[in-house]
Amino acid sequence: MKTMTVATVLLAGALTALSTAPAPVVATSLTSATASDRAPRLPAYLQGYRQGQLLCPGAALVGKVSVAIVDPMMATTDAPGDCTLRDMKAANPDTQFLAYLNVGAMRPWEHWNGIFQNSCADMSDRRSAQYAVTTTNPAVATTSAGHAGYPDFSYLTVADLSPAYAKACAETAHKILTTDAERGSTDAPPARFDGIFLDDTSLSPAHGQDMVDIGQWGPWADDDAYGRAMIDTVARIDSALTEFMGTDVPVAMNLGLYPAWNNQVDLALELAATGAVDFALREHSTAESTGAPFSPERMHEEAAAFRAITSAGLPIVQHDYSVPLRQVSTIAYDRGLPIDGSAACLQDDSENRTQVVEAADQRRTLDHRFTLGNVLLHRTPDTTTMTATLNQAEPTCQDNAWDDDRHWEDVTRASVDTTDPQITALTQALTSSTHPVAAPFQDNGVLITKLSDGSVLAVNQSLDTRSVHIFGTDLTVPGRSATID
Repeated sequence: MKTMTVATVLLAGALTALSTAPAPVVATSLTSATASDRAPRLPAYLQGYRQGQLLCPGAALVGKVSVAIVDPMMATTDAPGDCTLRDMKAANPDTQFLAYLNVGAMRPWEHWNGIFQNSCADMSDRRSAQYAVTTTNPAVATTSAGHAGYPDFSYLTVADLSPAYAKACAETAHKILTTDAERGSTDAPPARFDGIFLDDTSLSPAHGQDMVDIGQWGPWADDDAYGRAMIDTVARIDSALTEFMGTDVPVAMNLGLYPAWNNQVDLALELAATGAVDFALREHSTAESTGAPFSPERMHEEAAAFRAITSAGLPIVQHDYSVPLRQVSTIAYDRGLPIDGSAACLQDDSENRTQVVEAADQRRTLDHRFTLGNVLLHRTPDTTTMTATLNQAEPTCQDNAWDDDRHWEDVTRASVDTTDPQITALTQALTSSTHPVAAPFQDNGVLITKLSDGSVLAVNQSLDTRSVHIFGTDLTVPGRSATID
């Protein structure tokens, strides 16, 4: 069991780094010295190839991230000229770095990364086939090898979540955590990852493979049995890492569940009771990755589930993706509209490139304000550890070293302007123990509440700009955004 009262890392604010790198604990407040000396910072989920370069010396997010979730390849010199984890840690001494590791599924070995692999088992190794799932259910997606997979990710093989597989996962994580990163672009001292981030840790098979929808398959009797196997796997990984490392190792996860299903919320409470996980990321908290908005009813439903899980000791970190840059009209980036995923990515030579970028950046700022405001709106005195990540676009429409170099947006471009006054103010409230002191009420369709620090929070879930006069203050809140004053 983790001792959640030992504050060694402040997930929602500044970090205190110890040489033993014990488990992170979500902070409920900042000390006066910290609050005055450092800008408020949020965790960041920097996906896929090279987004971690945002934390290289001189890059856009240096000093602005509390916990960075990055691919283990950031410890290698995969792309010539890239910095590595050594350079990143030197440039961000107060940031905790978690290595991404896929648990729910396995992928092929990438030889250039050495031991810094991003899945528990190597599917090019025949020995790993023992963890693969086979099924006679024709509704289940399969890989070219005939193993169960995910419909939209042909390179992923579903893992059986057995004790032996959990042991293999822990061994892979242990190798990552005990190996120095390669030398990068500076003379930074040797450095290692601080902990592990477990992906595809869903409480049902998900990805369109839930048994309630397509029938029983695999070694599990039903979806709940899958969820309990996942809980057991995560707990075994955490326990083994504690034994291997001789200390409590930071472990976080990407929690997949359906908040509307009480059985899944109950499973999440069982997971919280294990104490195996320090925080759980929840992807898509206010909108789909295309920007298609969730309804107020769905967000209210999710907030209730997240409060319950956080109260049980598993802090929820809500995550939304910034909308991508696509070759569409600027009107397509109006508030609340989904971005057409079939449209070509914005190119360097696109005629309306400047206008699209300007419209998208404005929307990204408002989207991020909405995420931050939504979390603040639903906090209670007991759940101030609920927080959010710093939004970043998926890398699909971004340049990187080996792919199409005509995309306008580089993979190392920050999606949100962290110096925007409202972003700064909302982040400051989120990284402290601020919470509503009364239930929110509506004025002109805007949800309003007074916060414990004396400020006023207004969250506009509609698509239109709304003005309100409250507590002697006039506030104008753009559609699908939040304002704090």
